[in-house]
Amino acid sequence: MKQFSFLKDTSAKILFLIFVANFFYDDPTLYLYKRVLFSIFIYYAMYEIFNVYTVSVSGVNSFKMPVFYHFYVPVLFVFISSLLIKDLMNPNLNWVTLLNNPYSLLSVGSIFLFVIGANMEDIMPIYKALQVVLFVFVLVLLLPVFGKVKYYQGYVCANAFIPFFFISLYLKRYVVFCWGLLIGGLYFSNLSDYRIIAMRILLFVGLYIAFSICKKMNFLKVIVILVACFCLYHFIANLGDILFLFKDIIGVKSFDDVDTRGFLWTEVFGDLQGSEFIFGKGFLGTYFSEYFLMILIHFQTYADHYERFSVEVGFLQLLLKGGFFWYFLYIAPIFYAFIKGIFWNGNNRMVLFISTFLFTELLLMFIENNPYFSFQYSLIFLLAGYSLRLMKQEQDAPSLQETSQ
Repeated sequence: MKQFSFLKDTSAKILFLIFVANFFYDDPTLYLYKRVLFSIFIYYAMYEIFNVYTVSVSGVNSFKMPVFYHFYVPVLFVFISSLLIKDLMNPNLNWVTLLNNPYSLLSVGSIFLFVIGANMEDIMPIYKALQVVLFVFVLVLLLPVFGKVKYYQGYVCANAFIPFFFISLYLKRYVVFCWGLLIGGLYFSNLSDYRIIAMRILLFVGLYIAFSICKKMNFLKVIVILVACFCLYHFIANLGDILFLFKDIIGVKSFDDVDTRGFLWTEVFGDLQGSEFIFGKGFLGTYFSEYFLMILIHFQTYADHYERFSVEVGFLQLLLKGGFFWYFLYIAPIFYAFIKGIFWNGNNRMVLFISTFLFTELLLMFIENNPYFSFQYSLIFLLAGYSLRLMKQEQDAPSLQETSQ
């Protein structure tokens, strides 16, 4: 039981509970026990988050959040309330979906890990939790169910790859293993057809090298960010051609080069009207998909219902539920931590690692990264908050030295 000693740390315990909940969320409509297990663990995590906010975060010794956050929280709650009003007026109101689906109201849960991360004194419990997640990943590959590798569960575990990688490099532990892990992640990405795993690894490594080279030159960092955004735009606009080119370069014939994202942009932007672009349709909002209706008509099968509740692309999901306002509100803590870390605290290696990780995830929201109450986004917000704590400690270090002298 020594391996689970990290559960004594509240932040690591919350993160692990969310991981277990997500692990059992695959096919919840087909297997009732999975939905029950998901609900038990996700609500237990919410209970622990509530305890942290009422006991620890509100205490006199809690981390002092930046000024923007004191304005952010009231706006967040007001906007969530406005979306709930839309849901109550929705003719298809379903309380189970609203309160139990991680893509609905529960999707805001990950945001609260931001403050918990800022109050986290030590990264080691999180690091140990990630080790357990990676051990589960190995079990998933070695113990297939009914002769099949459970790719969804493997994908959930794969969200630990990059954080474990850079924490290991920072702590100078398991260095050879963590590099092997990234290489293994590229292989698993091809094996499972979760292309986002390979994209995340390649993008993170490329961005970290670029930011490290221009660590002391903010102007060049701006250039790196602009180039990354420019490349992202062309990647989305020419996704099919780029995937085909990538497949040709790597020489892996089994690599899936089919564009399964481009049409989503057309459908969502074609479905939203007027103020829905600004304020969305609510947590229960759906959009009409001509593509999946065509699948039903021609193949007499539901690949997915044509009245779609969620979108695979994170940006489009936030746009559907709460419009541009919800998108900017949702990413605000992540974006703040990234900007502050990359331009003002880039000399701190851990902060640079986390900032690069945050920017990677922000970019991938335009390709995939559908936000919900997930292990992935909880880890993102947790590390974003933790980076603020590291920046504050670095800022206070000179004044503490002067006082001691």
